[in-house]
Amino acid sequence: MSKKIIFSTGGTGGHIFPALNLMNHFSEKGHEVLIVTDKKGKAFIKDSSEFKSYILNTETFTNTSIVKKFLSLFIILFAIIKSIIILRKERPDIIFGFGGYVSFPISFASRFFKLPLILYENNIIIGRANKYLSSFSKKILLAKSLKKELPEKINKKTNLVGSILNKKIISFDNSKNQKNKIIFSILVLGGSQGAEFFGKIIPPIIKKIKELGYKIEIKQQCLANQKATLLDFYNKNDIKNYIFEFDNDIIKLASSSNLAITRCGASTTAELVHTLTPFIGIPLPNSIDNHQYLNAEYYENKGCCWVVGQDSSSTENLFNLILEIIKDENKLKNIENNMKNNSSKNVYGNIDNALEDFI
Repeated sequence: MSKKIIFSTGGTGGHIFPALNLMNHFSEKGHEVLIVTDKKGKAFIKDSSEFKSYILNTETFTNTSIVKKFLSLFIILFAIIKSIIILRKERPDIIFGFGGYVSFPISFASRFFKLPLILYENNIIIGRANKYLSSFSKKILLAKSLKKELPEKINKKTNLVGSILNKKIISFDNSKNQKNKIIFSILVLGGSQGAEFFGKIIPPIIKKIKELGYKIEIKQQCLANQKATLLDFYNKNDIKNYIFEFDNDIIKLASSSNLAITRCGASTTAELVHTLTPFIGIPLPNSIDNHQYLNAEYYENKGCCWVVGQDSSSTENLFNLILEIIKDENKLKNIENNMKNNSSKNVYGNIDNALEDFI
């Protein structure tokens, strides 16, 4: 029987991409799906216009200033009222919360209508919004086993399903990797803060490696105001390059790269593991609850990546590590072999099984 499902998610890639992927899955199965997100999320869903959407303006309650906390509380209460209006209008059967403080109001409002709330946690540590909502949720779907145990009452609701990635990535045939054996290709990925930092430290490292006689190619994500400078630098130094602000063909980028350098968001790292792309993770130092470091540590412990901290010695450490990897191709082969054992090909089947009582 067809259901109407509302997905509620924060506007960062780590929240909204899994939501859009699962929306596509349930839409293919004949269910009606719509999304509630913020202005950031709206930019991501412009290519998914077939899905009805609502935009909420809300705030985090983690501000330290008493005045800011009061204002945040007022904005959150208004968002909850707006969420109640949305639920009355749409009359959904189920609510999905994907984390981020924007997901809180409509997930919380589901209580007033006695709607089943399903949560999804993409990180190795449960996010604050999901943590607050977990007590009255019906199910909590996990991408990975959590670093910190939940109370027994809540832990009973959890199901380890895997990372909700695009089905094209999950079904990608890794034997079709187009990695160049003559030119060593490096893919650099990062959100806005990652792109800014990588734009400063990566170019001199690549130049130094080229000067040592290695043939190297760089594919680097950047901010709009960095693009001209990066293009000029690489072109002047005769370094083959592709500089981009956003590219949704992660399969093509990853499968043609020998190595990736990336921030450690849950979705990006999972995508690299699925495409068997060895990566060096540089966690964002000030990520909430240090979740980026924990994501990186998770894959490092499984032998799927290397981790370099962002500190005063990060440039030298990164240069030395890249050089070691280029010199010893067995390092990449070992990582690729470990990645083969750590992908979640059955995520959508796992989700269908976990939710058979609701959908």
